[in-house]
Amino acid sequence: MDAINLPLTNWQKSGAGFALAVGLGSVTGAWRSLSPLLDAWNQPEYSHAWFILPLAMLIFIQRFRKVCSGSDRSLGLVCTVFAIFVMFLAWATGSYTGSIYAAIVGIIGFVWSSLGSQAMRTLAAPLVYLFFMVPLPVAIYISTSGEMQLLSSKLGMALISIFNVPASLDGNIIILATARLEVAEACSGLRYLFPLISFAFLISMLVEDRFWKKAFLVLSSFPIAIILNAGRIAMIAVLLDRFDIDTSTGSVHAFEGFAVFSLCVALLFLEVWVLLGIGSPRGRFLVFDLLAPDLSIFRRLMTWPLSNTSLKAGIILLIGSAVVASLPMRTEVVPQRQPFALFPMEFSGWHGTPQTLDSEVLNGLALTDYLLADYSDGAIPPLNFYVAYYASQRTGVHAHSPQLCIPGGGWSIINQSVIAMPFAEGGSISANRVVIEKRGIKQIVYYWFEERGRHIANESALKFYALKDALVDSRTDGALVRIVAPIPAGDEARADAMASKLAADTSVFLQSFVPGRFSR
Repeated sequence: MDAINLPLTNWQKSGAGFALAVGLGSVTGAWRSLSPLLDAWNQPEYSHAWFILPLAMLIFIQRFRKVCSGSDRSLGLVCTVFAIFVMFLAWATGSYTGSIYAAIVGIIGFVWSSLGSQAMRTLAAPLVYLFFMVPLPVAIYISTSGEMQLLSSKLGMALISIFNVPASLDGNIIILATARLEVAEACSGLRYLFPLISFAFLISMLVEDRFWKKAFLVLSSFPIAIILNAGRIAMIAVLLDRFDIDTSTGSVHAFEGFAVFSLCVALLFLEVWVLLGIGSPRGRFLVFDLLAPDLSIFRRLMTWPLSNTSLKAGIILLIGSAVVASLPMRTEVVPQRQPFALFPMEFSGWHGTPQTLDSEVLNGLALTDYLLADYSDGAIPPLNFYVAYYASQRTGVHAHSPQLCIPGGGWSIINQSVIAMPFAEGGSISANRVVIEKRGIKQIVYYWFEERGRHIANESALKFYALKDALVDSRTDGALVRIVAPIPAGDEARADAMASKLAADTSVFLQSFVPGRFSR
């Protein structure tokens, strides 16, 4: 496709400077988010993000020579207005990922308002690529990691069975004849999946061919990462069982990870080679064009076109970002409360035995304070009572839903429903009731979320009120409350009755330890 000269405007000589100012201004609006963003890039899952910005800029410049300016620019203006709205929302709620997302959307909007929809068909991909450098919100990451752990464990077991290695699966733990292998969060496959998807998207931008081939490259990165990660787990189990070689830790484990990821990349390049040979005319791989850009492109960039629409979009971004950047950081309200160390162990006929979480679990939960105790009235097996409290959930750290933790512990969910659970002063609240089973043993799990005086069972409502209270009251504190009741002799009604009694009896004390709606 031949390059088409962009129409010049009266502001031709200052177009590039204005565009640069708008880009830097957008980033300025998210300056508070840069430190946590760089910290995230030092984590294994996102270490590839250091290369995304320069590569996106390089591909954008390389593609710029093909753009045709014209057609609708108004959607770009809409994007910039939306970006400033999200930027204010991110400031109000303390979301650093939201702030970075807003800056990227603002830059996309300005480019769109400058060059039009026709040009965006060519330039959209490198701009969208910028989103790959932003970590997933913590809530999404936690749920994704939990699902990936379970999937990796199950696929690993399937591959282990091919080698006739005797093994069984208990949640995320593979039990061998002589050892137990835990498929931890670090082995969930996300350390392969995130960089591999990013790399696949990069390769798709360098393939000049039909769209379905590009989409196939990106989508195929998911099964490649998942299956090869499961293969790595199976290899560790086989080596340990057959040869008593433990490669689950240390430098050998790290080398295995590097080797498996290298194999993932090799498979992607093999796909490129196969796909380019399908159909006529043959596609092209533009990596060499990227390494040797036409210097005339830079001269064209210096004459960045400006129009009334792009001027409006740029001014909106500059003013909006400057206002957000100058706003003082909202002080989060953290209510006074009693520590769970003071929670009573003896009350209303209940006798409690305090328990503790191990250090690895505590690091993963990142909670502020917690209560874990077994309570019994002497007549039935004890009920487990757990409260995980978070003084701040602004950065995305929050209570892990039992819906994620139950399968990871090897339990199967038999039935789940929402019930009315007795609470303080003769009232009731909505709570989740989940019947679980493992190896013929059944238990009932009851849980709800104590969120600033609200008793919430629905997890979608939980997200809504978290956003609302962060905006209105500058509060994000909250807690998960969970009761686990054994089912004595298969009598679910008895388990329900005792759990209801424990919930009602503990609710008398709970607000002193988990602050309510109007606590300050």
